[in-house]
Amino acid sequence: MIGPGSTLNDRFRLVTELGRGGMGAVYSATDEVLQREVAIKVLKDQQAGEEVSKRLRLEAQIAARLLHDNVVRIYDFGQAGGTSYLVMEKVDGTSYSRRWREITLGERLMILAGVAEALDYAHHQGVIHRDVKPGNVLLTSTDVPKLSDFGLSLLAENDEAAGIVRGTPNYMSPEQAKGQRLNYRTDLYSLGVMLYESVAGAVPFTGTPVIVMAQHANTPPPPLMARERGASPELEKLILALMAKRPEDRPAGGAAVAKILRVEARKLLGEAEPGGDDAAPPEEPVEPVVDLGALAELGEGRAVNPHATADAGAKRPARRQDAAPRVAAAEAADLAASPLVRTMLRTILAEPTSLTPEERYLSGYYLAYLLVGSRRRPFYARRKLERLNADRARLILALTYALTAQDSQAAVQEAAQLLDQKVEVRPALNPVVLAKFLSWRDSPNRRRMLRQMRKAIQEASSYAREHMTDDKGVLNVGLIPRSADDLRKIAPEREVGDDLVERWNRLADAWREHPELRETVLRYAGGAAYRDPSGAAMWPEVVYPLVEMARWQRGRRSRLSDAWHFLASRVLHLPDPGEKLHRILTRHLAPRVVEQIDRSAVQLERALARVEPDEEAAPEDQDSRAARFAQGAEASRIGAIAAEADAEVVGGDQVALVDVDPIRFLQGELHELWKEAAASMQQATGGPGARPAGHRHTPLGPYRLTVVPSMRGASAGQVVVQGMPSKQLELLTPSLRTSGSRSRPIVAAWPYTDNSLLLAYQDFKSVQRFILWDAPRARQSTYTDPAEVYRELEAQGMEIPEAMETALSKSFRPQGGRRR
Repeated sequence: MIGPGSTLNDRFRLVTELGRGGMGAVYSATDEVLQREVAIKVLKDQQAGEEVSKRLRLEAQIAARLLHDNVVRIYDFGQAGGTSYLVMEKVDGTSYSRRWREITLGERLMILAGVAEALDYAHHQGVIHRDVKPGNVLLTSTDVPKLSDFGLSLLAENDEAAGIVRGTPNYMSPEQAKGQRLNYRTDLYSLGVMLYESVAGAVPFTGTPVIVMAQHANTPPPPLMARERGASPELEKLILALMAKRPEDRPAGGAAVAKILRVEARKLLGEAEPGGDDAAPPEEPVEPVVDLGALAELGEGRAVNPHATADAGAKRPARRQDAAPRVAAAEAADLAASPLVRTMLRTILAEPTSLTPEERYLSGYYLAYLLVGSRRRPFYARRKLERLNADRARLILALTYALTAQDSQAAVQEAAQLLDQKVEVRPALNPVVLAKFLSWRDSPNRRRMLRQMRKAIQEASSYAREHMTDDKGVLNVGLIPRSADDLRKIAPEREVGDDLVERWNRLADAWREHPELRETVLRYAGGAAYRDPSGAAMWPEVVYPLVEMARWQRGRRSRLSDAWHFLASRVLHLPDPGEKLHRILTRHLAPRVVEQIDRSAVQLERALARVEPDEEAAPEDQDSRAARFAQGAEASRIGAIAAEADAEVVGGDQVALVDVDPIRFLQGELHELWKEAAASMQQATGGPGARPAGHRHTPLGPYRLTVVPSMRGASAGQVVVQGMPSKQLELLTPSLRTSGSRSRPIVAAWPYTDNSLLLAYQDFKSVQRFILWDAPRARQSTYTDPAEVYRELEAQGMEIPEAMETALSKSFRPQGGRRR
């Protein structure tokens, strides 16, 4: 039985219980090794199953990398007697849920500004909290907020696969209540609910959990009456924007929210704006302290200012929050040597995106390959591959920026400038940039935009036309990934588990604490990486494969290479980056971690052996891996973006659409079908001799569509597609008892030449859903995420409708005919 007095793993002695909740108990404890006070959360994950426990350990390891003044630091994660526990920073105060009613509105806003900054920081690390609520905001004795429980909501989501949505209903976003896929804006909605409660004195919705979740999903919040409660119209607008039902209608990030909250808090507290009445509040102190080591550990990190000393005579401690440590805006994007690269990265990274552990891993290996791929060649054969890899990185950054920027024409010119000036960008790239580049291949429309932008950049850049264009006249530098599947062909096959993430974290600790390690790794990566300040902010997911590749290269050097390195170091006195890195690693990393890196380097060698010839092979214009990927079975998945034709056509072995335009059914049309069906039902029950009225079926390829006048007609309509063997497709739509908006499209259908059928429809909650009927396999699949539909259609070799996402919108335009 674990409790006060217990010692976990002969190190952590539990002293007193601080609290208990749905995910476990929290104890004050002592770390007997480091002799410091910590908090330990003993988790209730024994009943979650091994798979959830494994995912929990993995997310906790990723959350342990979050270093921010407004985030509770996770020191360690372990298991004792089959029970998982987290070792965390001990916060010497209470929680916001117990404190907020005792302080003024201005003080509440200052605290929540810190929460917004914590969320902005975490979101830029690709981490979503998913359970933002007052109880998870801990306060120090000077009311500095610290957001806790990052990565622990997996326990709350354990039953999601069974259709049960868990969480905290009072602060749950609409998409979370509906069980949809979440992005970072779900946390902003929860923050908006906390703000609403802090202003109004109560949460916007009350009732049973099911009722509250339904209200979050469908009901606007009650009027806030901000003026009567001492809040400004600007604050009310911010709260309503944060609580928008659609994620895309919410603010772009927590940083902007924090800035507004600080301005509003100062007004309420009667404090002057820094710099005078007319000056805008600065986002950072005049002299920010920038710790490049911390930046490197955090990936896209920020520097932290020293804690301000609390005023012992202050009557309201929360007013010290404005002087409390804040995170400056010194991101990795701000450290790049080139102003053009800084502009591009700030634009691309302005909107956060979440990353899975596997995406972090795969992206890290690809970016590391671009940095040091040429080092696997003899020194005399590296130049051409080095140029190719630099061109690849520039092209990825240029395309992503041009597709993201608001002024696309100006962005094309800046992208061309990046290529023409051959600006080094590889040290500044991180997994988020690559993930955003790949996101432009999620749908046919986005892929078309990517091709158009690629062509525009080619026309604007003389360097692209002369050095990056293939024999077919297409911009083509090879080895540009199209999906995560392409990245898997570069990275070793291994499970991305908590043990690997722990090695990332240990390396990140050494990276932060030992400047000589950073310098040695960056020198090994190449002179450009060493000279560019942004190299110090590389994510551990990129640094780890750099170190791994260095160990791999050192272990397989030939005798000729050994002789050269001996001559270079002893006679010519040229330092050997690989040897120096070996010494630094053994000095600053635990032997266990170095051994693990060496073992993983063996996996790297096996992966490279599948696609790389001997390192001593003759040099080629393109690196051997790109050449191997450009032919054979893998050619359809990797190589140049330009491998696609500018106009996509249906291949001979692809299942084609019968018509590129969908068959659409409007609200008014389905209402007429409902009336016919209702009349038919009434006549059928009219007594002996009554003849049922004819009920029209609408042809849908080889199938037929009809409307069922169900008992749920007041709240939902029921549309069925019949004609499948021993099956029918059922669609619950908005109510069809009234014509409503007659021109509103409800259902869109695309028949295929093999009798398969794709349906897009609005369900009774006005959520767009999809059904794919795979006729040859007699299989039905349902989706809410269009990206999953695209992946399934690609996997089955079926033509993808270009209007799949817009067919039910007002912006839909027919493409004009059976085939274009």
